[in-house]
Amino acid sequence: MEYDVAIIGGGPAGLAAACYALQAQLRVALITPTLGGKVSYHFQLRGLPAVESVRGTELVQQFTTYVEAKVTAMIPQQAKSVTLCRNGDFQLTLENSELLSAHSLILCTGAQPQRLHVPGEREYMGRGVSFSAVSHAQYFRNRTVAVVGGERALDAVLKLAANARRVDYILAREHELSDSPSAENALSDPKILIFRGWEVKEITGDQFVTDLVLVAGNDEVRTVAVDGVFVELGLLPNNELVREFVEIDEAGRVVINNRCETSVPGIFAAGDVTNVYAEQVPVAIGEGVKAALSVWSYLAARTNKRVLLARTASAGAASKA
Repeated sequence: MEYDVAIIGGGPAGLAAACYALQAQLRVALITPTLGGKVSYHFQLRGLPAVESVRGTELVQQFTTYVEAKVTAMIPQQAKSVTLCRNGDFQLTLENSELLSAHSLILCTGAQPQRLHVPGEREYMGRGVSFSAVSHAQYFRNRTVAVVGGERALDAVLKLAANARRVDYILAREHELSDSPSAENALSDPKILIFRGWEVKEITGDQFVTDLVLVAGNDEVRTVAVDGVFVELGLLPNNELVREFVEIDEAGRVVINNRCETSVPGIFAAGDVTNVYAEQVPVAIGEGVKAALSVWSYLAARTNKRVLLARTASAGAASKA
């Protein structure tokens, strides 16, 4: 069976895209092993009750219910490859080697945070360790916090410095700061302490994070007391399916315009796999909706063009007769 649109990914962006594509009466194939994405994420600090830090969870659940009831085809597999066909359609190969054809694609495959891969990082996730200052900076008022990363982490450092008692900025050995205004602000803020040339060896604690263990190039070890650690090394977009033929930026994100169109006609993208700021569920939902509406317009224009060409060809044949 041919589909109007194949949506790859069942997180907030993919579910929103599926809902609006279904409402447009499109034949939708949703390719995803799971639905909902990582929308349930509790965060807790000492003296702070556990909070649901992800906004938009209820809406994602509503989308999930609607899609499960209405979707043309729910395919609980991974897509392994995408082939561009000569007629402008797309052929997807699934992990079980089955083939699927679609007139358009919406890529909603998300991204994964780069990790430190040190002891304590996974154990203290949600109990002091975070990968998103946008989501959790507000919980560190009058607390001491560490931010690990290169220059990309400056935004998180400055956000946290507005409320925290102290921010320890662990600038990895291979990174330096440029002469940007953000760097000047960080260097001049007395609440920001920059650790140059140190690496994280371990994150330790009791029920919550209490310390960050650092090691220098000369093997000197230092322990810094902190209430939390933000790992701000950037995201790794899941772009494997399309990175060979759509435009990708320097961070590996799929470049889209304000209609969620990629550089290849018929391929759209939404959510954290794209270059749209910021990594938040409500933003991903909005981008998924926009992508579906853009696909609807794209398919309508394509259908009208084919009808016009067919009529022109028919008229030409009739005149020759």
